[in-house]
Amino acid sequence: MRKRMDKLAAALLLLLLLGGCSRSLGERAIVKLVYLDEADGQIQAGLAVFTCAPNSNTASVEGEARIYTAQGASIEEALYHAERQQNKKPFYAQNEILLLGPGTARDVTPYIEHFAGESAARPNLAVFLTPLSLSEFAECEEGIGDVVREGERLMGRTADGTRQTQGVFEIELSGAAGMNGYLPIFSFSKEQKDFCGVRELALIQDGKPYLTVKDTAMQLFLLLAGKADRLTVYTQVEGRTVSFSTQGLCLTHTALLRKGAPDLTVCLSGKLDGVTVNGVPVEGDEKLVVTDGINRHMELLAAALNEQTFTRGNDVFHYGWRMRQYDAAACDVLARAGLLYETARVAFQSNLRPE
Repeated sequence: MRKRMDKLAAALLLLLLLGGCSRSLGERAIVKLVYLDEADGQIQAGLAVFTCAPNSNTASVEGEARIYTAQGASIEEALYHAERQQNKKPFYAQNEILLLGPGTARDVTPYIEHFAGESAARPNLAVFLTPLSLSEFAECEEGIGDVVREGERLMGRTADGTRQTQGVFEIELSGAAGMNGYLPIFSFSKEQKDFCGVRELALIQDGKPYLTVKDTAMQLFLLLAGKADRLTVYTQVEGRTVSFSTQGLCLTHTALLRKGAPDLTVCLSGKLDGVTVNGVPVEGDEKLVVTDGINRHMELLAAALNEQTFTRGNDVFHYGWRMRQYDAAACDVLARAGLLYETARVAFQSNLRPE
């Protein structure tokens, strides 16, 4: 009898626990995505909110998605007013996507800092820029579930979809001036047949986007940033349409000091696969000639990326850190004088070879 009573008590306790969770879930609005923008002196906010049946599991909310929008004098006020557009208590534990609209381009720093302060609650938050205004974002309600799923997929992989990463962006507070780094640009629209994903990166300096990179340049950028381990290229090389993929890519960094100036050589090596010119596979001597052209093309792209990042002081590839490993004293002297990025040199070599 005692054993039967113990089992009955345990079963009742389990039912009470499950029932409590269900009632709590049914009263919550699961926020999966936050949109922020700025216009006419007001902060604009949008929330992509999922509701679920009382017996749903918060780890896999797949219920109906709605978008609620509002504005306010501050980020906190705008979010509060957006929350009040529906009658359930907001639940932010699953919010892993922050979209920043076009009006934030004056300075993304305060928006990222606001959420960085909540990093303990949202350790996996990923930040994207988006070209959509608040009204355009609100029109995407019907397909916002697909947008959230694509954003979550990108968080697990690089923007080109090739490799698991810790994040899809990299940005650092660089002092009073603001943040440096890069942010992916997330494109989608109310037309669900349109492209949904990332095919451009925005370079950020002092909190402001100043340049976008895309196509082959974006792939090489992600490779240099340690966010990708392969290339799949379709581009123009010396006036011809060339396509290829790569295998076994390796980046090596060799630092030294030349006449008191830090010098870093970055070398890309690996195998080319599936090389075509104007849609036709190439072999033999022609493949060697095309390979030389591909290597020159990659070196020019890398040199351009260096001019757009390191020489501006936006050291997204951490070249300065590698130089300091060789001679920290020399680098620190130049850095204190504000001359490191003007004096240091970076050379890129592409040694891709036919399979």
